[in-house]
Amino acid sequence: MPRRTAEAYPSAMVYRALRLATASLSGAVFSLGAPALPAQAGQPTAARLVACGADSCLRLSGHRSSPSVSVQVNGRDLPVEGERAWQVTVPLSTARTWAIAHGYSVILTLVDAQAGTGHSVAVALPPGSLGTRLELASLIVRAH
Repeated sequence: MPRRTAEAYPSAMVYRALRLATASLSGAVFSLGAPALPAQAGQPTAARLVACGADSCLRLSGHRSSPSVSVQVNGRDLPVEGERAWQVTVPLSTARTWAIAHGYSVILTLVDAQAGTGHSVAVALPPGSLGTRLELASLIVRAH
C-alpha cells in the first residue's frame, strides 16, 4: 500500500487534525496545573421540594471538599447544615428571588476562601417548584 503524505490530504483535514491535537494537548497541560475544586468529583448536587410547616421549602444538597467551603447563590452564603455532605433548606419565597439559569436551574457556587478557588454548578430544579399560582377566571380550549 502506498504511503500517503500530507499533500495527499486536503489542507482542511490536516488543519483540523493539528487543531484537535493541539487542543487536547493544551487541555492535558492545563488540567495538570489546575487546583483541586472545592466540590467532590462525581458527587451530584440535588434539589427537591420538602414540607416545612405549612409551607413548602426547597432543599439543596451536595458534597464539598471541606466544611470551610461556603455554598452561595447569587453571591450570598447559604446557611448550610453538615460537614462534607451538606444540605440547606430555604423557603420557596426566598428561592423565588434567586436568578434562574437557562434550563430551569439555579447556579450554586462553592467557594474555598482559604485556597482562593471557587466552582459553580448548575442544579436542576424540580418542575414547577419556583412557579407562581395563577387563578384563571376562564379557560378556553379549542380543537380543530
